[in-house]
Amino acid sequence: MSLTAGIAREIITPKTGSFLFGYHNHCVSHSVHDQLTVTALALESGGTKVLLLSATVCLFNTGLADEIRAKAGAAAGVPAENVILGATHTHSGPRTDGFAKWGEIDKTYCESILVPKCVAASRTAASGKCPVRVGIGVTESKVGINRRQLLRDGRVILGQNPWDVYDPEMTVISLAKESPGEGVLANLVHIGAHCTAAGISREISRDWAGVMTDRLEKQSGALTLFFNGTAGDVAPRMANGGSTGNMDLAMEIGGLAGLDAVRAWKSIRTYREEKLALITGDISIPFEPVIPEKAIPERLAALREGWSWERFSLERLAEQYKTGKPGPDSLTFRQTIVRLGPAVFVPFPFETSTEIGLRLRNYSAFENTLLFSCTNGSNSYLPAQSQLCRGGYEIESFRWFRTRRLPDNTDTLILEKNLQLMEKLAD
Repeated sequence: MSLTAGIAREIITPKTGSFLFGYHNHCVSHSVHDQLTVTALALESGGTKVLLLSATVCLFNTGLADEIRAKAGAAAGVPAENVILGATHTHSGPRTDGFAKWGEIDKTYCESILVPKCVAASRTAASGKCPVRVGIGVTESKVGINRRQLLRDGRVILGQNPWDVYDPEMTVISLAKESPGEGVLANLVHIGAHCTAAGISREISRDWAGVMTDRLEKQSGALTLFFNGTAGDVAPRMANGGSTGNMDLAMEIGGLAGLDAVRAWKSIRTYREEKLALITGDISIPFEPVIPEKAIPERLAALREGWSWERFSLERLAEQYKTGKPGPDSLTFRQTIVRLGPAVFVPFPFETSTEIGLRLRNYSAFENTLLFSCTNGSNSYLPAQSQLCRGGYEIESFRWFRTRRLPDNTDTLILEKNLQLMEKLAD
């Protein structure tokens, strides 16, 4: 029944000259600032096996995420649904999502580098497991700030909003080798903020989070995974007052985050024997009634010229009407929630807003509740219902990313379904 763990890392840096993902569809890399990585952590206890993968890319297309989870899981001897695949959300990485506005997915990169390296790291991690004990440290970090900047006229833009909600809790979970004097095997850091500090750079980079993990690795002597928290409405808290910057600002905020991570790690006083458990279940959110086909031309004509989320959605819906049924009736995904002692990992395949994570933690039965955004796929933004009235980039994406709209209370529906699973896991 003792907990065992193994960890491994592979480099997943694309070739220079490849397209970067996160701002527009013609950003070509010209150099490598720091190497991109995938880090695999294999866990096992009492016959339960889990594989955690943290990759320094922006987002994972859901189909690609499913492929990696299946292949990495097979290599590690872990069921595909027991694989948690997180993207750290760096906007200075390759195209791994695939979306019209930001360019199609880089299939060559995925097939030749990303997928094979994820498989290799998973195989190595699973083959090198040893007994470990678990320590958890928590601190306050100001690495992020709410980015929904409110203008005088009430409009919301991407910037910094010191009045709106932000979650300052940074958690470090550390796994120490059981044999005396052998030190720490692995760390996991959790905090929520977009990795956009480098701005529209043509340098490949892990952004600020890379500096943070490097600092903790140097201090602890152990490989470290980063899972982004409720980053949907959070920017890095930079001196320029914006939601993006340059590489110097990315290194600066990363250094501050690194100090926080080391402080959290050093606060750990006890490493305990802990058990591993998980629960799976389907989460399904019904879509709103579909827009009638005959209403689409009038609505398109009423929109301003140029690209918009609504135009993007309506044009795709019109094409779907020509070929048959306009998409499924619900958004459904398979959820896997992992418990490690007093901590619980809750993957969300969205860029999730802060309020949702705070509500989840408030109603959770677990001492440490970690919501992983940008994990096990990508379904655009998930805002809190309280944010919808003010609009803004995240709201438009939530409403029009698909050809059918999710209901305004999607946050409550998803929270309730996850809490029901968490309650069963707690029992």
